[in-house]
Amino acid sequence: MKMKRIMFWTLILAVSFLFVELFPKNAEAIPAFARKYKTSCITCHATFPRLTALGEAVRLNGFKMPDGDELYVKDQPLSLGVEAYEKVFPQAVWPSDLPGMPPISIRIIGDFEYDIGDGASARENAYKIEFPHELEILFGGSMGKDMSFYGEIELEHPGDDYELGFVAWFMWEDIFAENVFNVKVGQLGMHEIGLPNVRNHQKITKSHYLYRDEIIVGTHGPGLEVNGFGKIWRYAAGIVKPQNEFGDGSTYVQGALKFGGLGFDGSGGTAEEGGLETTPSGYWRDDAVFLGGFYYNGEDDIDRYGVDARWNFNDISLAAGYVKEDNNTASGLNEGVWLAEAEYFVLPWVQPYVRYETLDAEPVDSDKSRFIIGTVLLVRANVKINVEGLVYINNEPQEALGNDKNAENRLFVRLDYVF
Repeated sequence: MKMKRIMFWTLILAVSFLFVELFPKNAEAIPAFARKYKTSCITCHATFPRLTALGEAVRLNGFKMPDGDELYVKDQPLSLGVEAYEKVFPQAVWPSDLPGMPPISIRIIGDFEYDIGDGASARENAYKIEFPHELEILFGGSMGKDMSFYGEIELEHPGDDYELGFVAWFMWEDIFAENVFNVKVGQLGMHEIGLPNVRNHQKITKSHYLYRDEIIVGTHGPGLEVNGFGKIWRYAAGIVKPQNEFGDGSTYVQGALKFGGLGFDGSGGTAEEGGLETTPSGYWRDDAVFLGGFYYNGEDDIDRYGVDARWNFNDISLAAGYVKEDNNTASGLNEGVWLAEAEYFVLPWVQPYVRYETLDAEPVDSDKSRFIIGTVLLVRANVKINVEGLVYINNEPQEALGNDKNAENRLFVRLDYVF
């Protein structure tokens, strides 16, 4: 039985790296971790996929609880050697383990869209229902004390047909010192190419951030990254081969600082600031100020950079950011996006939000300004509903209903659940 389990997980990892050249998507935490620790999703998520302070510490720590992961694990892993092997290395294989239960989860997203744009009355069908709009198979976990992995198989319906995507990465942690120097290989950039505190893959809205769609879309890809973190700081730097750019590779660097609340390494804070003892009525709270920035240099002579800030206080979260692209190619199109957003927990399961974004482009007159206003209803810890309006106040794009990048004014209702 043990040999079969070892062969099964070896096959899973082999398939992950075989397809690592395919489409990069959004890496997120998964319900498999809730099963591993026998705890609710809200332990690590403040309206998934947005992470709590503890969830961010778990992510940075290779999907392990900081300060004694073995104390919290309820689903015991399969041991691949005893700890004594470490003392006789290299005369023995370094010990590791495999997840006890298969660390696999499924995410299903369904959408209802109603077109309220200027051209809606001229079309026969002003609404669309897609169920499922997206189906994801997610897997991830840790292997021993210093290795972790993540993978995602995604079937998405962005237009007329479904598209299949795959992403996977592997990380070797604590190489020279604890938390300071980790190495990651695979599909990279989902967390690091972009604003560190206004990250698209941790948005609570249905709509993507405008800077993601207009500037940094497609910059993820296979590559190598080094990263590390402490109580108030974290960094990442790497090289990737983006899917939509030419050249041998692009480089990026990102950094963030945090003042107050639970540290990036899980230290400090109180029961009211994202720790394990946080009450159900305040699991999202993490009174802190975040500052961050990133820089990306593309092989096709494109520079992208940005800065952002977030302030969490009690039940409210305020954020702002700026992302700029300097395009030095023949097209010469330079773009900048400003954004500001506010989110508020009315109840533990009700979170209204508003976001304003504006795009300035030169020399082409393609400026845009828009509001996103909506509410998240966390009807269960693993089931949420978004009711959201997307309204352009400057240069509303006149595109067909369903174009997720340049969509007209619309009303959305999204059902999102994972298990």
